[in-house]
Amino acid sequence: MALKLFKPYISYRAIFNVVRVLLGTEIAEGKGVRLFEQEFAKKFNVKNVVALNSGTSALELAYKLAGIGEGDEVITPVLTCTATNIPLLHLKAKIVFADTDYDLNINIEDVKKKITDKTKAIVFVHFGGNNRGLYDLVAICRERGITLIEDAAQAIGSPYWGFGDFTAISLQAIKTLTSGDGGFLITKRDEDYRRAKRLRWFGYDREEKQKKGDTDLLEPGYKMHMNNVTAAIGRGNLKSLDKVLEKRKKMAELYNCHPKVYCHSWMCIYFGKDALKLPYSQHHYRNDKYTIFKPYKNDCPIMDEIENSWTLLPYHHDIKSKQVIEIMKNLCY
Repeated sequence: MALKLFKPYISYRAIFNVVRVLLGTEIAEGKGVRLFEQEFAKKFNVKNVVALNSGTSALELAYKLAGIGEGDEVITPVLTCTATNIPLLHLKAKIVFADTDYDLNINIEDVKKKITDKTKAIVFVHFGGNNRGLYDLVAICRERGITLIEDAAQAIGSPYWGFGDFTAISLQAIKTLTSGDGGFLITKRDEDYRRAKRLRWFGYDREEKQKKGDTDLLEPGYKMHMNNVTAAIGRGNLKSLDKVLEKRKKMAELYNCHPKVYCHSWMCIYFGKDALKLPYSQHHYRNDKYTIFKPYKNDCPIMDEIENSWTLLPYHHDIKSKQVIEIMKNLCY
C-alpha cells in the first residue's frame, strides 16, 4: 500500500491552545490573531503581515490591492495550484500563461517574451518550495515597473521568499506550517497593509472599530479574516516548526541521493518516463487543461514535453527513514 503524499502536522501545543480558546469567550478574530501575526513576522523577519482565512484569500486580496482589473494582462505559471489563477478570473483579468522550466518553476525566458505594454503584474510561484527564478523576476519587475506578486503558499522553510510587492502564504491543512486553514498576506507598502486590514473585514479596521464604535466604510471589503481558533493552531505549530523542518531536511538528504529526485521545502519530485506508473500523483496540474482556463491557452512547449514525466513522492513528518530508503530502492527498478 502506497504511503500518503501529505499528512497534517498538529503539535500538542496547538491542541492545548485550541482547548484554551474554546473554553474562553473570544473565538472570533481577536488578540490570538494579532499575536500570531506578530510571532510569524518575528520568526521570518517580515513586516506588514495580515492574517486571513486562506492562502487563496491572500492571493485574491493581493490582486485587488495591485489594482488588477478587467482586461489587465497578468503573466502567471501554467503549472501551479488553480488557486493561483482562479481569483484572476473573478477580476476578469487576461491571464497570460508562462511556460514551465525543467525544474517545474516558471520559465524566465518565456516570461520575458510575453511581457507587453499591457502587463499589469507577474506572478511567481514557489512550486513545491522551489525558489529558482525569483531573483530574476524581482529584477525584471523593478526595471519595467511591473508589480510582482509572490505566491509563496508552499515556501515556508525555503531559503528565501518575501521579495514581491505582495507575498501570499498558505496555512492550509497539509502545508509545512498549518493552522487547519488560513493564510497571510505580506505587503511591501504600509498603505497597502492598512488597506488590506480594512478589506479583510467588510471594509472596517476591526481594531479601530472596537475602540471607536461604528466607523465609516470607504470601500466594500470581504469576509476574509482569521479567527482565534485558527490562530491557536497556527501559533502552536509555529513553536514546533524548526523540528518539522529538521525532519524534512533529513528526508531530503536521503531522497536527493537519487539522481532523478529533487526535494524542496514542501514537495519531493521524481522525474522519469515511468513517473506516472508510480502509486502517487502530481497533485497540481497544468492549469490550461481546465475548461475555465482554456481561453488563455498559449504556447508552452516545455510543459508539453515534460507534462507526464514527473510525480511527487511521500514527504511529511510521519515518514520513517527506512520507508524513504524502500521508496528509493523501488525507483531503481
